[in-house]
Amino acid sequence: MKKPTKIVMSFLFILLFVSMISTAIYMSFAEKTQQQTQTADRKPEQASQTEVPRVPKNTQQTQQDTQQISEDTKQTPEDTQQISEEIAEQTPQIDWVQYSTMDFYDGSFPKIGVCAVTAPIGENIISAFQHSIPEYETVLYYDTIENNIQNLLSGEYDIILSPFLSDDLLELQQQYYAELELIPIANEAIVFLVSNKNSLQNLYLEDIQNIYSGSITNWENFTREEEDIVAYQKPENSLIQYLFHSLVLSKDRIMAPPHRIKVNENRELEKETSYYDGGEYAIAYDTYYYASNILFDYNIKMLAIDGIYPTKRNIKRGIYPIMTNYYAIVRTNSDTNSPERNLVQYLTSSIGQQLIEQSGYIPLN
Repeated sequence: MKKPTKIVMSFLFILLFVSMISTAIYMSFAEKTQQQTQTADRKPEQASQTEVPRVPKNTQQTQQDTQQISEDTKQTPEDTQQISEEIAEQTPQIDWVQYSTMDFYDGSFPKIGVCAVTAPIGENIISAFQHSIPEYETVLYYDTIENNIQNLLSGEYDIILSPFLSDDLLELQQQYYAELELIPIANEAIVFLVSNKNSLQNLYLEDIQNIYSGSITNWENFTREEEDIVAYQKPENSLIQYLFHSLVLSKDRIMAPPHRIKVNENRELEKETSYYDGGEYAIAYDTYYYASNILFDYNIKMLAIDGIYPTKRNIKRGIYPIMTNYYAIVRTNSDTNSPERNLVQYLTSSIGQQLIEQSGYIPLN
């Protein structure tokens, strides 16, 4: 074989050998790549298979959390009540000093007599003017209206804060040869109360007079319910009963009140005037101050009289039909510049009326 031919054959042999090695290397690389690809493809499957068991577990935990939240929600009213109580405890009291003035009391402070229904006004006056009162001096006295009048007429008190006086109390002036001056300082009203279950919303003054005189005894006249009216009254010697006689129905026209029998201290049976119990077929009355500030209850409601509801606005405007006043009462012969006259001036002033309103009463218009 010629030399050129040998060279060509050797070259072809080398080329074939290189080609075979390259193919082997490529096949090996391709196989390895396929294995990596398959491994990569299997990883999501494995991940998916691993997560599937965890889904119910997480769902169960979520349900437990939801149940716990639900249980926490059930506790919310109690928590809210507790929070409300805490807020109430943290709420600062009214700073009554802001309702004081600097020009009324350069000298002594007047001695003030108050009764149960006017005590808050007197107490807040003292709080407002505490800087004008010596630390150990008593200037506010609590007593019955009758005793307050007697102490005022005798000169022991300088001024009293009182509801309107009955004729019997006004007659005390004759015993002391003195006269009293009554100055209105706040509005008040007699309101009528029924159960929220009662569909009645309004009564006319004439209706009330007919009920309490005994002329009308059944609710069918007003609500179409054939039930007897239980018309409660206040004790005969109470101030509210006196106001009722003065403003609604005279003593000689009113019927006997409902009574109950009780055993007294001597184990004897005696009658006692029954008190309003909020019954569905009952009716009663009280002052607006007491009904709105003390007797307030979601189970009772105040009736409109002659189509006018007893709201603060209507009472302040003087359009509610059954109204009266609270008074500052002084002796007519008291000096113009006396402490008690200065207090009257204060109570009828703008800032004094603000104190009265903040005390829960209805100021003058």
